[in-house]
Formats: sequence, C-alpha cells, structure tokens
Amino acid sequence: MEITVAGNPTVDIIITDRGVARRLGGPIYYASLVFGALGARARAVGVASSDLLGEIEQLLKSLGVEPQLEAADVTTTFELDYRTKPRKVRLVAKPSRGIARVSGDVVILSPVYDELTGAEIRGERVVVDLQGYIRSGTPPPKADLVHFSHDDMQITTKELVKMRERWPVVVYTLGEEGAYIVERGVLYYINSARLEISDVTGSGDVFLAALTYYHYVKNLGVVEAACEASKLVAGFLSTRKIVKYNFECVKRVVQRWRF
Repeated sequence: MEITVAGNPTVDIIITDRGVARRLGGPIYYASLVFGALGARARAVGVASSDLLGEIEQLLKSLGVEPQLEAADVTTTFELDYRTKPRKVRLVAKPSRGIARVSGDVVILSPVYDELTGAEIRGERVVVDLQGYIRSGTPPPKADLVHFSHDDMQITTKELVKMRERWPVVVYTLGEEGAYIVERGVLYYINSARLEISDVTGSGDVFLAALTYYHYVKNLGVVEAACEASKLVAGFLSTRKIVKYNFECVKRVVQRWRF
C-alpha cells in the first residue's frame, strides 16, 4: 500500500526565546522523515521555487520517498513565533499556483495554506490535516480521518464531538496535554509524554504521518495508532530524529453516545 502526502514544502523562520532559525520544512518533509524511517512506500506532492526545487527533491529521495514536485514562482514561507502559546504564525510568501491533482492508495492532504483548493483528489482512503484549510479559510474536503491541533483552533469537547457529523474519525491534538479522538460513537483521550520543548515545528506532521501508517498500513485501531504516533513524536521532539520515546500511553473513554 502506497501513501501519497500532498502539501507544499516550506521555508520556516522559527522564533524562540533562544533566537531565530531558518530551515526547510513543511508537511511533506516531516511526513517523509516518518515514511523513510518506517520503510513505507510513499510519494510527496507539492510546488516550490525553482531555486529550491532540486535541493528539496534530493532531500526527499534521500529519505526513500518519491518526489513529485513542480516549479513555482516562490516557496511557501512562514514565520513561526513560539514565544507565545499558542504559537503565532505569519504567512510571509506563497506561490501563485497550487497543486492540481493528488492520487494514491492512501492520500494525506496536508496543505500549509490554500495550495490544494480545487485539486482533483483520488484515493481509497483520504486523511486530511485541517491546518491549511483553517489558515486560509477554505472549505475542507470529505475525508475518512481529519486531524487538527490546538495551535490551529481551540474548541470545546462538545464542539469536537459535533464534528463527528461530518467526518468518521476526528483527532484533536493538544501538544503536551495529549489528544482527543472521536471514533464510532466514542470520545477517547490519550496522554502525551509531557516533554517541555519550545520549538515543536513538524510535530503535527510527524504525528499524522505515523498515525496514517500505523492505522491504514499496519491495521492498528485508530486509538492504538495514535499512541504509537505519540511515541514517535516524543522521540522526534527529543532528538529531531524519528525514534520511539517509550512512555505509558493511557487510553481513556471520555464519552459514549447512541446513534
């Protein structure tokens, strides 16, 4: 089974109490780290400026992921300020063109802004990160599973449960506070490793890529897959590598309801 992840690579300007750093990033990069480490068959789809295109393609290939990138006028650039919680995000630059089509056995739609607006999507399973849709105010598509974080939008559990009317599985991550998962009439909560890390750039992308792999490729239940993904996120935040950080992931049922 092949996973296709779609979204633009980025240049991230990261501001913390320690200073300012500039590095390549974006969902397709961080997801590719996961897929390379786990040995998944994967493709990455996006657009970037011609001056960075070759570098990004080589980077993805080195991770064992097939790049499907096209040239654009600029590379999407964000300023991410972690001196506040939730972080402040400012769009600095974005390409004038988007992604036209995405296909695969399992498709992860993970736009950083509006690059997937109007794209043709074909996949047996569709996973969506709502981040870019929330940022750009564009309507999200139908999906088998959606993810978003408290950095993207803060909602109550009552509002979260209501989202089940639109999507079969909804995953809401809260950083060091854990995550809520809505599936099949049940609201679950799982804890996190509770690491104190200021720069968490890429953690949501690592989480969703790992969750997708464990759930759809390895056939774990979505809650168990989320626990495994959380352990990889903790390892990534500790080392900036895709390694597992073992901690006791406690799964708790918060609410059940009848249809």
